Amino acid sequence: MTDPVVISSVEAPLITHGVLAIFGALVHASKAYRAGETKSPVDFIALAFVSSFSGVMFALIGLYLFGEASYITAAMAGTGGFVGVEGMTWVVEFVRTRIFQNK
Repeated sequence: MTDPVVISSVEAPLITHGVLAIFGALVHASKAYRAGETKSPVDFIALAFVSSFSGVMFALIGLYLFGEASYITAAMAGTGGFVGVEGMTWVVEFVRTRIFQNK
């Protein structure tokens, strides 16, 4: 008999946030497909992949700022996946104007 798979307390939030980021990315890619912005299934997959990366980045920012016990980080993961590249552009501009401008 095999032992059940045990997920540690360190891995569980990361897996949960990753799944939420992927769901947000799939919603974003589906919306773009329905609007005619993606021309082929390859475009759909590429957009979903890039948007899920954006969702993971938003989740990591949330985990850094709010900690693992906050539900806001899960919302940030899904929202980051949905907004995709546009959201990462906003984060870069925010960091550039708030941090590098004050030097």
